[in-house]
Amino acid sequence: MKKTCWIIGASQGIGEALAKSYYAQGFNLAISARNLEKLEQIKEQFLLLEKKPQEILVNKVDVVDVNSLAEARDKILENFGQIDLVIFCSAVYQPTSVIDFDLMAAKQTIDVNLNGFLNLLNVITPQMVKQKSGQIAVIASVAGYCGLPKSFAYGASKAALINLCEGIYPELQKHGIAISVINPGFVKTRLTDKNSFKMPFIISVKSAAEEIVKGLQKRQFEIHFPKKFTFFLKVLRLLPYQLFFFITKKIV
Repeated sequence: MKKTCWIIGASQGIGEALAKSYYAQGFNLAISARNLEKLEQIKEQFLLLEKKPQEILVNKVDVVDVNSLAEARDKILENFGQIDLVIFCSAVYQPTSVIDFDLMAAKQTIDVNLNGFLNLLNVITPQMVKQKSGQIAVIASVAGYCGLPKSFAYGASKAALINLCEGIYPELQKHGIAISVINPGFVKTRLTDKNSFKMPFIISVKSAAEEIVKGLQKRQFEIHFPKKFTFFLKVLRLLPYQLFFFITKKIV
């Protein structure tokens, strides 16, 4: 029986690259995003590039609307019978200054990045508990390791995702469900294109997808890359605040 992978936020960037990878591997594929037209284009491209016997199911989903996620889940189950892997790639990012604070933009960041994933957990966890199997993955960020200037709303949403996944890991494991939190450094996407500063160790979406696929195959809890950059930030968060702020002030 073919395994089914559901990718949410698959219309571009890492999500699109992951969709291509799992389709090439022979998974039944469900791809979701708000942009239905782009998803249909991706489906046509995949079918032209590789003639595979498995299906590609397209669903329009807004992650802040729990009902749209539930409807997509039901459609996937109706077509494939089971969901083996779900990857939450949806995210919004806007460089943010607390001096010129945009409250609506900050709230949207939390709604999509954090509350959207909570909505997904609400619709997918009961199904995987019923199956007694499954794997859930969410793309967080190294920005969640510690507070960084110009990124406070985005970083806070990603820090919450890391904390959330740490908290639910033991309970899900008891039910045979794996949870993975993915913490990339800088990846060349529409989100990082908004940055005006030099981004060290930036990688392509293809390279990011390869790292994620490898980590998910091993059912790793944390998947982080590129290692030279992520290890630096892991050390940074352990520093005393006086030294930590000395370094982060230079970013401002």
